[in-house]
Amino acid sequence: MIITIILFVLIALGIILYKNMSTNTFTKVAKTGDEAAIVKAFLDEMIPHHQEAVDSSLKIMNNLDITNGQVRIFAANVVDTQTFEISKMENVYREYLGKEYIPTMSMTMHATTSVDLKGDKLAKKYTNDMIVHHQKAINISKDYIEILDQINKTNSNKENGLTITNSHPALDSTYELAKQIITTQTKEIEVMKGWKF
Repeated sequence: MIITIILFVLIALGIILYKNMSTNTFTKVAKTGDEAAIVKAFLDEMIPHHQEAVDSSLKIMNNLDITNGQVRIFAANVVDTQTFEISKMENVYREYLGKEYIPTMSMTMHATTSVDLKGDKLAKKYTNDMIVHHQKAINISKDYIEILDQINKTNSNKENGLTITNSHPALDSTYELAKQIITTQTKEIEVMKGWKF
């Protein structure tokens, strides 16, 4: 009985600690008002998040034991889309932040590739993991957009009937990317939820 209680407390503490550690880095940086640092923090979080999805999906798309073709095609689309988005984010790093992207965090959320599952059981695990993974990207993007909306509101002036916003040039491209991530991955979650295994 005591061991059960101790285990429960440890699990609860672990969950609380994980949630505190997984708070978006850029929400902490936002308080500084440094627009370049906010963009960098967003990219430092989103690039490895995308790379993890690509790595997991590569193993699924080439797995001939998976009979559900939709899952393999979906995985191939994740590789294509998110590799392109990684390239865009790395370009923002180079163009607007003046340096090459160097990975700063390691993500290991997907256990899909290390589990001893095969075929459609693996496809089901991948799908469930990817729904959670996509939701995290959506949440990160929504938080980022909210921060950028606050920055733009603060940095806007009205002159002669026009609203002029002074901001870091990387804000516009990453704002559009975050909106695109929300739209694309919300649709993909709905598709995945409709699959029957």
